[in-house]
Order: sequence, then C-alpha cells, then structure tokens
Amino acid sequence: MIQAPADLLDRASELEEAERAAGTRAVRAQLAQPGANGCEDCGDQIPEARRFAAPWAVRCVYCQEVAER
Repeated sequence: MIQAPADLLDRASELEEAERAAGTRAVRAQLAQPGANGCEDCGDQIPEARRFAAPWAVRCVYCQEVAER
C-alpha cells in the first residue's frame, strides 16, 4: 500500500517525538544515578559551579570543549 506524503510526515513526526521523549528519560535516569556528578569521559568530578550553571552537563569543562571541536 502506498502511503500519502501527509501520512509519512505524520509518522516521521511521531517517531521524532518518541525519540526525544526516550532521550529525555535516559538523561533523567542518568542524572538520578549515583556518580552523575562525574564526567562521562574522564571520570573526574564535575565542579559544583558547573553543575549549578548547567545541571544537564555530563562532561567537565575540558572534556566538553574537546567534544565540541
């Protein structure tokens, strides 16, 4: 069965929304676990000032700068 472009767009939107929700749940679960204050790359503690400024951060400043390059 051939789907109409509108049906394909609706399905793509649904999939995108589901992916976004799953990503949000994964990040929340990660932050709730012990050790969430540690950098996911080097394992060092993320400074309290960074955690306050960017509570979603999963890397220390140095590792984040490297990841963005």
